Amino acid sequence: MAEEARPAVIHHLAAQSSVTHSLAEPHLDARANVLGTLGVLEAARSLEPPPRIVYAATGGACYGDPEEEIVDESCPLAPASHYGMSKVTGERYLTFYGEHFGLPVVSLRLANVYGPRQRATLDAGVISIFAEKLSKGEPLTLYGHGRAGRDYVYVNDVVAALLTAARGGVDGGVYNIGTGVVTEVEALLEILCRLMGKDPVSVERAPLRPGEVFRIGLDAGAFERETGWRHSFSLDEGIAAFLELLENQAGRRP
Repeated sequence: MAEEARPAVIHHLAAQSSVTHSLAEPHLDARANVLGTLGVLEAARSLEPPPRIVYAATGGACYGDPEEEIVDESCPLAPASHYGMSKVTGERYLTFYGEHFGLPVVSLRLANVYGPRQRATLDAGVISIFAEKLSKGEPLTLYGHGRAGRDYVYVNDVVAALLTAARGGVDGGVYNIGTGVVTEVEALLEILCRLMGKDPVSVERAPLRPGEVFRIGLDAGAFERETGWRHSFSLDEGIAAFLELLENQAGRRP
């Protein structure tokens, strides 16, 4: 297949992306995230010239719960889940193939990505989950008792970062991609309620689930300085764009 396609760039975005599922099914997580990445690298190594590989790494699960709330790439890696471990292993494989086989590779540690087509059935898609439950009048659960904080980056900004990395100039690097802003989950719900004009029927506050990080944001300064990329959507702007697209899709349904 690789011989037939002859790709110039491979964006490796496929993954088992659930922290909680990785703890319940560690072998499945490793097959998807470790062996799957190894398969991509081996296929790329068989091609001449080798394609550039842009790897979607994790910018939260890889660092665990660091002392500083906003971290750059020098922060020690301390994954607290099988998912975090498997994605860090994928990064290490990319670095190894870059150094030993000359593959042009780059890893982007993504913050919490949200936007159109994010499924509300995935436990990582909290904005999609909250939007759907508010629309349906269903109860909501705030993990971390509403104080857990994340760096939310709109999908358009992530696509721009991926395309920037695909153009080269950052081969062999590992870079954070985020906004550098930490938003508590309770504040996130307030934004959604305001923009949707809806209040939740009920809200339960619960502890974090095993493997989840409490608070983290990403300093993307290194990627900004080397490429000129910068996020352009604030959280309010991104959520508003996301909700507008959801409304348009609902209006087109028969």
